[in-house]
Amino acid sequence: MPSALRNLVARRAGHRCEYCRLHEGDLPYYPFHLEHVIAKKHGGSDGPSNRAWACQHCNLFKGSDLSGRDPASGRVVRLFNPRRQKWSRHFEWRGPFVAGITSTGRATIAVLRLNAAYRVETREFLIAAGAFPPRS
Repeated sequence: MPSALRNLVARRAGHRCEYCRLHEGDLPYYPFHLEHVIAKKHGGSDGPSNRAWACQHCNLFKGSDLSGRDPASGRVVRLFNPRRQKWSRHFEWRGPFVAGITSTGRATIAVLRLNAAYRVETREFLIAAGAFPPRS
């Protein structure tokens, strides 16, 4: 994969995971991934309009999924798409927890396991250090 594409996507994301919002410097032993928002097997392209900067955890949990079940309604809904949707429209911070404020947000939190204990502990540590959550 061209390093120019990696650099473009990382810069565009502010070097933060576009799903959980951790900065790549917060997870130095886990390289970030140049993720396909829509997997190639579902017709997604390799271009920048279908790429997101994702931490290893979010990318591996998401895999090629396009949808998930909203735990509140039980409905199957599309997952968050960082190329077409604004993070703050679907999520908000409640201390170290990510809260879903839409069905898309809640389903994405469930599929990507955004509130798994080890992920919440990482954010608690970063909050105590004054390094989280991100301002934008």
